[in-house]
This record gives sequence, structure tokens and C-alpha cells, in this order.
Amino acid sequence: MHIDKEKQQELFAKYNTPEHVQRHCDEVARVSVLIAEELNERGFELNIEELRGAALVHDVLRTEKEHDRLGAEVLINMELPHEAELVRRHMTYHPFNHADRFEEIDVLCLADRLVKEDCYVGLDERMQYLIDKPGKTPERTERILKAKAHTQDIIDELEGVLGMTLDQLCGKERSMELIHQV
Repeated sequence: MHIDKEKQQELFAKYNTPEHVQRHCDEVARVSVLIAEELNERGFELNIEELRGAALVHDVLRTEKEHDRLGAEVLINMELPHEAELVRRHMTYHPFNHADRFEEIDVLCLADRLVKEDCYVGLDERMQYLIDKPGKTPERTERILKAKAHTQDIIDELEGVLGMTLDQLCGKERSMELIHQV
């Protein structure tokens, strides 16, 4: 069993996940799956169903302190250990594997860093959004910029593996195409 849209909605209802967080989870799942499918076409063996499931609920308890740990506990109780591990690690995962050794956790964390609210925006806009959030401090800004530099290096590697940019794969134009297909 994996998390699907029906299970996702049950969990969102049970834990009163705000609408904007629900939309964020959907977009992170969309971006995660696009990246994973492209990697699998190039010989990777990523488990797309586990990745999609974890992405669909990675922030189910976002309004709680330690939402990553608490979300993982929910999935452990549902006997979904792989999805639970992805959710548990999504906030603190560092450093990324090199792109030629990407695993599900790399894809989930990268997708989460490229999605602002419910839209793929790319790394620059997402990191600036985090920098500008209330509670801004020089230390937090430095930490975010350091993470941004590392993530950009990984994106550069990944785009080399994919033979296209993430903007081409996941960008706004693609988002609009997919929305109109639904």
C-alpha cells in the first residue's frame, strides 16, 4: 500500500491540514514525480509510488513543531516505513547525493526546495522567499544561502544527467499544460 490521493485527503481531514499546505504537497508531489520519471528513463530505479506518497503528505502536520517527525510517526503507524523515512528526513536532509546516485530522498528534498506554496518557482525565488520570511536574522540568511549554493551545484549536476533544465521539465508553462489536462 502507498499513499494515494484518497489516503492523502483522509489524512488532511484528520489532521486539519490547511488548504495552502495541501496545495503545496500536491505540487511537490508533481515535481518529484516528473524528476523521478525522467531519471528512471535514464536507468535509475526510483520507487515512484513511495516517492509520490511521501510527497503528497510530507507536510501533513506542517502547523506542528517537528512536523517532519510527527508526520513520519503517522506513516509508521500506517505501516509505511519507507514513506515515513522520507517524511522524517525531508527538513534536515544534507548533503544531497551526487546526481548520478540520486535516491527518493534527494528528489523529494529537491522538489520541496523548488516549490513555493503551490507553484514550481525554481531555486532562486524559493530561497529568497525563505530569506524574507518573518524572523529574518543574519545567521538564518547565511544558512539559507549556504544551502542554496549546495543545492545549485546539485541542480547543475542533475540537469547534466537529464539533458534539460528543471525549468524545462517542471516550469510554469508545464504546470499550466497539466492543469488544463485535468
